[in-house]
Amino acid sequence: MDFAALPPEVNSALMYAGAGAGPLMAAATSWSNLAAELSTTATQYESIVTTLTTERWTGAGSMGAAAAAQPYVSWLSTTATAAEQAAAQASASAAAYEAAFTATVPPPVVAANRATLAALVATNFLGINTPAIMATEAHYAEMWVQDATAMYTYAAAAAAAAVLQPLTPAAQTTNPAASTLQAAAVTQATAATPTQSLTSLVSGLQNALGS
Repeated sequence: MDFAALPPEVNSALMYAGAGAGPLMAAATSWSNLAAELSTTATQYESIVTTLTTERWTGAGSMGAAAAAQPYVSWLSTTATAAEQAAAQASASAAAYEAAFTATVPPPVVAANRATLAALVATNFLGINTPAIMATEAHYAEMWVQDATAMYTYAAAAAAAAVLQPLTPAAQTTNPAASTLQAAAVTQATAATPTQSLTSLVSGLQNALGS
């Protein structure tokens, strides 16, 4: 938008009519809380898997489970980082809005300038108000530049803050065929000799867990 082409009445009204920085700060808080939860979950998840695979569960199944869990832990950490960035960007947007709001001429001040001009023009007999009219118009021109500058600065800051790290869904960490493989292993085990049954069952379960 060409803010320089808009009079201060319009630019000031645009800035003062917005929702303010409140929604942006609320978004920043939500993103920050989400980042903390994801980071905590990633730490806890990795700790649990490490404990299980090093102290209570060993073998091929253990290695398969750990390998399957690692991508999910990585996703949690990556998503937590992205959420932290989103929180920072939302805070930056809020700060940019506050700065632009402060730099914008309040609408009542613009309205007062126009009212003063109208009164001066209406009573400008024999050019008596000409100096005051010129000063009022000069002040109005200053407000025009001030508002346009504030809006351009805010637009640039908001555009930069809107660049976010894309979020990706978590990858599947389980094998859809695992339950089928387990069922097949149990069925095969019941039809085999005790020795064959034990060997086949262990092999089938290892395949299911390690897949």
